[in-house]
Amino acid sequence: RKVLAALQQSKTARSLPAGNLKSLFARYPAPLPDELAAFLQTHDTDLPKQAAHLDALLGEMKSTPGDIRRGQSVFNGAKASCLACHKIGYVGGNLGPDLTNIGQARNERDLLEAIVYPSASFVRSYEPVLVSTADGEEHSGVLRKDSADEVVLATGANAETRLPRKDVAGLRPGTGSVMPQGLDEQLSRQELADLLAFLKSRKP
Repeated sequence: RKVLAALQQSKTARSLPAGNLKSLFARYPAPLPDELAAFLQTHDTDLPKQAAHLDALLGEMKSTPGDIRRGQSVFNGAKASCLACHKIGYVGGNLGPDLTNIGQARNERDLLEAIVYPSASFVRSYEPVLVSTADGEEHSGVLRKDSADEVVLATGANAETRLPRKDVAGLRPGTGSVMPQGLDEQLSRQELADLLAFLKSRKP
């Protein structure tokens, strides 16, 4: 309750991903999760719209059963490019979290939210960081190195930005995921259902 009260009074609470806050408060009994949800809805007018969109997508996919094998093709394919940034087993990139056992860690709605709204929550160690330089530039990415000599940000599947530490004026949490939003607009509903089925199947 003290944390929620502090959030309600904070002027910078918008910089905290709503999904991470929901996960934290989900551990506590009612009515705390409901009180947090009410706070988030008044704080971020996009949340009800996003929730409604997720509900609509889930409803559509009930009549479009997903296929795991087709979903693996979507995951590996150039259209979604998931494999470029995410690893499954020994194959894939490391810009994003390892998805080998993601079906055990997240339910269907959480998986869909991560696909459609990747900035809703961040996995620990993959949070975006915003680095400002002395000359007024800003660079966003996943922090890979922060030493006395340099700061290294991963900014894409095979891209990184290296900044001399002496040029760094500030470093703070970012709010936007490196993963682009709008994958549901690039994929057909069948492809989205197939991808979701594949991710749900990823369990030990």
